[in-house]
Amino acid sequence: MPIGYWETEHLLRPADHTVVGAGIVGMSTALQLKRARPDSHVRLLERSPISAGGTTRNAGFACFGSAGEWLDDLEALGAEQLGKLIRMRAEGLTELVNLLGADAIGLKWTGGWELLGNSEGDTRLAKRIQEALHTLQTAATPLLQEALANVHPKPDPGPALVLDSDRANRVGANMAIALPWEGMLHTGRMVSAFHRALDAAGVQRIHGIEVQEMTEGSQTWAMDTSMGTLHTKNVGICTNGLAAQLVEGLDVQPVPNRVLVLKVPVGSLPVGTYHLDQGYLYMRTLDEHHILFGGGRHWGIKLPLPPERDCKAEAQWDAQLLVSAKKWLEVEKVTHMWTGWLGVGSDRRPLIGESRPGLHHAVRMGGMGVAIGAGIGRELATNMLGT
Repeated sequence: MPIGYWETEHLLRPADHTVVGAGIVGMSTALQLKRARPDSHVRLLERSPISAGGTTRNAGFACFGSAGEWLDDLEALGAEQLGKLIRMRAEGLTELVNLLGADAIGLKWTGGWELLGNSEGDTRLAKRIQEALHTLQTAATPLLQEALANVHPKPDPGPALVLDSDRANRVGANMAIALPWEGMLHTGRMVSAFHRALDAAGVQRIHGIEVQEMTEGSQTWAMDTSMGTLHTKNVGICTNGLAAQLVEGLDVQPVPNRVLVLKVPVGSLPVGTYHLDQGYLYMRTLDEHHILFGGGRHWGIKLPLPPERDCKAEAQWDAQLLVSAKKWLEVEKVTHMWTGWLGVGSDRRPLIGESRPGLHHAVRMGGMGVAIGAGIGRELATNMLGT
């Protein structure tokens, strides 16, 4: 589309910093850039009317990982890297609260639980958790206590993991591991709070624009977009799983998750967040009549990238989710269903770096964008400012 005089002269004039992707990481980055340099021109680009990756399509867990996930990370990465992951998640959530406020994002410290059933896999996992419980408690508890001290309403909710036979009996699980530091938030309210903060700070938000290619110049980057060519001194790529479309060589792939909202009888599930199948499935209470149930990326069902759809594959996925949900819930009907996209790679650690001078990226949130996104945004903004 040709760009007219008024756009060229003012609305689409060259920017100091351009952030691509208006998810949690992108919005946090743009906000931190503008607050650090109020006189700079910060532009935030998003191809969808509302962020369509993971930010508006997640479950709203304020979580730091479950016992099963921590065990896998401990074996794959070692104790030191596991500790860094837990600290990053707790500090990232603290950053989110400090940026927007707990009330603005609908944050409730409800506690979470990992539930294990009677399958062979869950039986093996239960044994591993019991054997490693003290090790995991010792590793995680002081990190959560330190990082969440200023935002958690309870002075000390206790150990990071606690066996909870009462909750197991109430929900029909063979084992329940309580996660007392965990909570939930309202994703829609969080995004609205970000938009208000960005507008108040003076960040230029443009939705419905797609970045197609970027070319490095002597002092600026030329960005070919669906609205024409834009120019900027620095670029921050925050498109998570889709980042490899713009930056070659990044170890990140887009992976879909399906999510359902289920109408259930009142009191079907005690208030809280729940991890199933080592975090690959999850559920949480929305209100007394509705439960969010999602996940299933470990099933390997393929979906095309948006805006394309495969309704047959979606229906297959939803049917499997419903079968899994009915192991725990009496489902009256499905009221909502959608797809969210994650960015994953060879391990759970995010990728933050500078591919070329002035071309930065912060991607591969690994399904933990709510917890780590704001902290990653702060780190990316610091890198883009050269501080």
